[in-house]
Amino acid sequence: MGCEPTAQSHVPTLTAHLLSLITAVAVMAAALLTLFGTTQRVYRGFWWWVSAQWLLCLGLFLQTFEPNWPVISPLAHALELQWPIVVLSGLRHFYARRQWRVPVVVDACLLAAAFGTWALVRAMAPHPDTEVVAFSAASAVLHAYAAVNALMLPEVRRSSALKVFIFMAAAVTVAQGLRAAVLSAAASNQAVALWAQGLLTGTGAVTLVYLGLLLTFERTERNVRISQRRLKFLADTDILTGVPNRRHFHERAERALGETSVTRNALLMFDIDHFKQVNDRLGHAAGDEALRQVALCTRQTLRGLDVAGRLGGDEFGVLLPATSIDEAMAVATRIVERLEQRQVAPHAVRLTLSFGVVQMAPNETITDGLRRADQALYEAKRQGRGRAVAASGEVQSPVFRDSLQFGSKRWPAV
Repeated sequence: MGCEPTAQSHVPTLTAHLLSLITAVAVMAAALLTLFGTTQRVYRGFWWWVSAQWLLCLGLFLQTFEPNWPVISPLAHALELQWPIVVLSGLRHFYARRQWRVPVVVDACLLAAAFGTWALVRAMAPHPDTEVVAFSAASAVLHAYAAVNALMLPEVRRSSALKVFIFMAAAVTVAQGLRAAVLSAAASNQAVALWAQGLLTGTGAVTLVYLGLLLTFERTERNVRISQRRLKFLADTDILTGVPNRRHFHERAERALGETSVTRNALLMFDIDHFKQVNDRLGHAAGDEALRQVALCTRQTLRGLDVAGRLGGDEFGVLLPATSIDEAMAVATRIVERLEQRQVAPHAVRLTLSFGVVQMAPNETITDGLRRADQALYEAKRQGRGRAVAASGEVQSPVFRDSLQFGSKRWPAV
């Protein structure tokens, strides 16, 4: 009478099929990562993840020959154990600017210790269950180590990819730990053990694809946001002086007028007297420095709600919300006094400023206010420069009611 086949007789066939399935999944995951890395922009650490995938594939491939050549078993298992450590190395390179709490040398030492423990157990107790217990315990330790290191990264709070990796590594840690505990406590079921190992390996391979792609996407998205902020800064700011350019000054000033219910707002327009002589006598570098110093003195004088900008050339504009004409004159005086202390080559050319000052009318736009301030500035030039002139009335018929020559009178502080 022939004997009925037992479940144990199906294990070699099951092992071959399962290894083929796992290897196919791992190869597809590695190929996808490689294709993405060769066709898209990637960052430091990405190729470490690709290496971890292909090394895992090689380990699984070598394991298919293990029944016929047991000598390759240590190499195959070493290539499988490397996965969490090499992935962690990729994270170290990806976040290279971070100060990692655990030095990188610990990674290699822990991997060597885990593999050495498995090899020692295999040599001393060459039983399949004992060998599986040792491998599962080593894998659990390495995955737990990788998860803890990733958890200590500040980026984990906003990175979905890191959270998924930590969850996966923690799940593998628990699963491998339970697998080792069950196999060490009772007789093993080879089929269940193989399927559990296959599920864990395949999940890890797929998760790494998600990790690599999503981390790359997150880094690219963050770089795009930074670039957009830089472009907006360049579009809104006069690079030489650091104050808003003409367009952005108009936008900010109109917004400031719309946000305040105060109707008493002053507008200044001023420039550097004989600025062309500064460029001609001292060179354009000195002229640029003069513009920077004027802008700096202006920023240091103004309040947080005031708006200043460079209108073009050596002309500047300043909106002073909730400010009277007399208070605006005082602001102009303080700007000039600050500039006196920061003169550019004062023995060669002494910088002086001329101001046009107007009180903004209700519902008046910044453009209309600047036209009237420009008329007052022209009058200050006509009267001899180095002074501030206030204008009232319409553009067609301005009235120049106040004129202050700097150094001749003190106006009340704002």
